[in-house]
Amino acid sequence: MTMIAKDERGFALVTALFVMALLIGITTAALRMGQADILTSRNYRSSQQSLFAAEAGISHAVGIINLTGAVNLQNDIYNVWTGHNAPFGANPQPMPQMAGYAYSVSIGTDLLDPTNRAILTSTGTGIDNSVRTVKAHIMKSSVPAAPPGAIYLATDNPTDATFNGNNFQINGNDVNYTDGLAGPASAVPGISTRTEANAQETRDSLSNPQKDNVQGLGFVAGSPDTPSVSTVAAMSSTQIDQLINDLLALPHVNWAGDIHAHDTVGTPALPQITYFNNGAGGVTENGTASGAGIMIVESALNINGNFNFDGLILVRGTTQVTDVTGSATIFGSIWTTDFNLTVGGHADIQYSSQALALAGASGGGTNPLPAPVMVTSWRDVY
Repeated sequence: MTMIAKDERGFALVTALFVMALLIGITTAALRMGQADILTSRNYRSSQQSLFAAEAGISHAVGIINLTGAVNLQNDIYNVWTGHNAPFGANPQPMPQMAGYAYSVSIGTDLLDPTNRAILTSTGTGIDNSVRTVKAHIMKSSVPAAPPGAIYLATDNPTDATFNGNNFQINGNDVNYTDGLAGPASAVPGISTRTEANAQETRDSLSNPQKDNVQGLGFVAGSPDTPSVSTVAAMSSTQIDQLINDLLALPHVNWAGDIHAHDTVGTPALPQITYFNNGAGGVTENGTASGAGIMIVESALNINGNFNFDGLILVRGTTQVTDVTGSATIFGSIWTTDFNLTVGGHADIQYSSQALALAGASGGGTNPLPAPVMVTSWRDVY
């Protein structure tokens, strides 16, 4: 028979306890490593989602700028955004489909070219105190934004549009000024407004025989026809004021008095920015005259003669009336602020991307029209 000594029984107990302690240590270490992996994965996911939020902030800010475009990024955006922060509904702006995540965006100037370039800084935040920041360099496009309409009523105040007679055409379909053929750009509304109330007032001002005189995006032939009159998110009166200030900072012609027979305010070969500031009476066109480029008119534009213009017409005022009662052929677009519109006589107002290219060549060829921005580069800061 084999006998086990007392000291051997003690050694076995020590060995068993040691093995148990070793197994407990290994198990604890494994659990801690697993927990660390879970936390690392969670932190990585939170960090990535915060990065996605920061990128969404860049896209949101660019979208806001591109609603109207910009002529001068420093004047139109940097100096306008309160605190240089993007005008979101909230700051930070919550992510609609990612609870606990949000973003905020600020804009900075590009010291080398503050007119055409800027820097957006977007910070995304999320759960577990995750924070990611993205810097994006943006640049104004060389291609102007499409106009809001052949005629754009840029006021939030009530309008009182009046259409006299039936010998007028307002067309939001792109037409070449050189040959009258269809242009390459997509259609825009014949008449656009900033509020649905003003759009409805404009529709109501058109008699049934006049409704098919306003064509373009949204026109539907029928009985009666549905005229091309739409509400758009475009420049406000304040933004048009800034646009005019930007344009007047470029080379332009200050026109004294009215427009008379045989006057020329720019040509297709030499388009120009022409500024009319004749006081409360505005400017009146009489006789046969023509022009090309950009016209900026304070208070009122009254066309009583035969007037042909290719480009962009901006009429700025608060109580005056723009009358088109003579024979007018406008290729391009007319933007107006707080005024009542009367269209009568013989008037053809045609959206023309070709004519607006003449406006873009005015002011020394510096692309003075509002244009969208694009992201040229971006980097994840941290």
